[in-house]
Amino acid sequence: MKQNYFTILLVAILTMAGLTACGDDKEPEIPAFVENARILENGETLSPGTIVHLEGQGFLETDDVTLNFFWETGDKLIPEGYIKGYYAKVISKSSNGITIQMPYRKPASRVEVNLIRGGKIMNVGNVNLTDGLTPTELNLYGVYNATKIETSLEKQITRLVAEGNDISDLESWTLDIHPDFHSAVGVYRAYGICGLSKENNNQYPFFFDLCTQEWSKLSDMNTIALFSNGNVIGAIQSGDGKLYGANAISNNLERSENYAISRESSPQPTSRFTLPDGINAEQFGEYPGAFTSQYVLLSANKGNGKWIPVLFHSNYGFATLDEIDADRLIPFSVHTTTKDEKENSQWISGFIVVRGEGENGCMSLFYAIDGNLALTKEPVASYPNMALSATANYDRPGTLTVHFKANRSGNITSEYSFEKKEWTPINVFGSFDEIIWIN
Repeated sequence: MKQNYFTILLVAILTMAGLTACGDDKEPEIPAFVENARILENGETLSPGTIVHLEGQGFLETDDVTLNFFWETGDKLIPEGYIKGYYAKVISKSSNGITIQMPYRKPASRVEVNLIRGGKIMNVGNVNLTDGLTPTELNLYGVYNATKIETSLEKQITRLVAEGNDISDLESWTLDIHPDFHSAVGVYRAYGICGLSKENNNQYPFFFDLCTQEWSKLSDMNTIALFSNGNVIGAIQSGDGKLYGANAISNNLERSENYAISRESSPQPTSRFTLPDGINAEQFGEYPGAFTSQYVLLSANKGNGKWIPVLFHSNYGFATLDEIDADRLIPFSVHTTTKDEKENSQWISGFIVVRGEGENGCMSLFYAIDGNLALTKEPVASYPNMALSATANYDRPGTLTVHFKANRSGNITSEYSFEKKEWTPINVFGSFDEIIWIN
């Protein structure tokens, strides 16, 4: 007790000396603009999504809350990782408190909770956050929206297959809010699926967050097609219904990743173009576009079994290929790396021409785009069943996963290797309108 008394006395003397030296007219280094400020859950270990309560007297409507995350990296050179200045999601505000929601997609961390007012920072308390990072491996998901098949299923998204073609937990999420959700695409470590859905007679890109199970609109511009290169989700959009361009719409998505690497880049002006002659906006978007290093491949459904392959370039606009007779025309692209001296990255892209009556016993013919921006005369691959959807697994370069219609015990899914020129079945149980690899 005596030792504690002298310690307290020494601290008091030093504090008084510091105040005397600084003078009475200067503000303290740590502002206290809320009286009796504290966190109800201070010191507790919380899960992502937990509500945290800041309490006290004197909170303002203009106050913000930021979080600083600190975690052990296991690296001797950089033992601690951190994220600072992360703006918390505010649930409610009053003069007596603010409630916030702890975020997902962050590593297990010690978290400082700070109140921000007029550029000044006040630490209110600390909590611990359990691991909320999303999977690093890709999983295959199915989307059933009753547009291409009819089953007894509820309209839903279902996680089907894990990396390595192992059967997943088969967890499902309903599409009751956006039952027409289609043209699904994903982006690396976002742990959610983006697709098109109608709202007030316009079509917009909506993102379903698998962490929070919440929907968010990624853009307020009318959208005719989506595409992705694995790192960015893009949208072909128009503000006036006359001129169309490509916009990146995934920049604000929360993603689990290496936080030392920034995704931000300066936005570039978007060029706008008219649609090709004889094609209207409603004919696009039945399938997601396929990204290549220069073009986005799109398909336009003219009706009555007539389809137009369309190429879009962000600087030059739209170009069309010859009309094709088909039941479906599905764009595809896969990324591959050639093992030459320069390790050049390449894209294999083209269209799946799907017909009800097969040619040489095959209903799905895969045609690639050649160096002259034309379809190859002969298909580069084929399959006896009718294709419904195609998706690339970027962790397996040079492969394309395709979901095919079948008539007996559910649809079938198979993966094509462009290097080996062979099909490998995937253990998917169920019939879906679309499939997509995401993590």
